[in-house]
Amino acid sequence: MNPIYLQALSFHDTYGNGDDCIHAAADMAAELGIAGVDIEDRLLASYEPEYLQELAHSVESRGVEFGYAGVIVLFQEPVSSIPDELDRARALIDAVPHLGINAVRLPGNGVVNGQTLEFTFGEVRKKFQTICDYAANAGVKVFLHNHNHGSTPATGALVLKMLDEVDSPALSYVLDTGQFPGSPGSSGPGSPTNLADEQLYESVEMCAPRADMVRTKFYFASAGDEQWLDYPRIVRILKNAQFDGPISIVYEPRGDVLSKDALPAAVRYLTSLFNQ
Repeated sequence: MNPIYLQALSFHDTYGNGDDCIHAAADMAAELGIAGVDIEDRLLASYEPEYLQELAHSVESRGVEFGYAGVIVLFQEPVSSIPDELDRARALIDAVPHLGINAVRLPGNGVVNGQTLEFTFGEVRKKFQTICDYAANAGVKVFLHNHNHGSTPATGALVLKMLDEVDSPALSYVLDTGQFPGSPGSSGPGSPTNLADEQLYESVEMCAPRADMVRTKFYFASAGDEQWLDYPRIVRILKNAQFDGPISIVYEPRGDVLSKDALPAAVRYLTSLFNQ
């Protein structure tokens, strides 16, 4: 079975956007017997080495580990925000070794304020080349993260184009099942009957052979197994692509199921599908 990690930000419904989410995720990962915890930069109280080392010790003492650390991107801002984003990404790359982390996650940017898709894609490509060059010198991987909400690269074709055009041994790819166009979770308010459409699965199938990690989105807009995304189909695609990397579970509630109940259900559901 692929190693499974819980995205700590999934606990923000109970703990807000702080490191309490990390401790809650580590506790649950230990209880469920899975690999560990993924985090976002916004959850860390500081980048001071002593704080980070204490946090790492606390997590590791539970018998689990950290996976990746993500960088927040404001998709509504134009590409003029990229220099600040690069500064934050460099600072995170410098900090994560104190947590025992060797990978950061970074999405593209929004096509906004009259920018064209072609122009924005080019600026995002430069961003990834710059940060991958920095990360390579630090021995850290950079996971390109497909993300919709009007950003690029969002489609399967554009993800592959970006992966082919950034020249760096540090570049990796995390496939987000809920962030391709066609996902009700990323493209609109959605509802229990607003299921993902075919273009999402086309992008998943296109990108699965290139994925080094998969972020599995769960919404649980109603009781039972996840309905917005067809996980039996997604798992079949991943198996056909012989994907054997880590899986990160991210919960973005669209109903009234709390993270403490949703995340164990998601772990059980995915495990059963991969074991079939």
